[in-house]
Amino acid sequence: MVEIIIQYVLIVLLVAGLAYLAYLLKDKDINIKDDYYGFASVILGSLTFIESTPANVKIILRIISKAVLFVETNYKHSENTLKEEEAMKISKEATNKLNLKNNIDDESLKYIIRLVATLLPPTNKKIE
Repeated sequence: MVEIIIQYVLIVLLVAGLAYLAYLLKDKDINIKDDYYGFASVILGSLTFIESTPANVKIILRIISKAVLFVETNYKHSENTLKEEEAMKISKEATNKLNLKNNIDDESLKYIIRLVATLLPPTNKKIE
């Protein structure tokens, strides 16, 4: 009998927690479907609310992916740290041309570069 009561209490707390989460999201005017894969609010947090639109995030992701693809094709036999630094430099130059009020911070660029690099086709190297 006690187990059933505890289960009902836990279900009520879960529903109340989800309702509170929905209230917080609506209170901050965050629309989940406008957040482009979570990048707009999490990784690109240094941008202002007006700049972190899905269109801008899509453009930024494409710029960074092109930079990473360029570095991966031209620096095949280099160390990964060198590739990351070069991709960071190219991405920073390209994103500065977007004339955003706030620049994308280095940590956000580094995370996106690493994420894009993992999504590239495999090089058939043996994993040790």
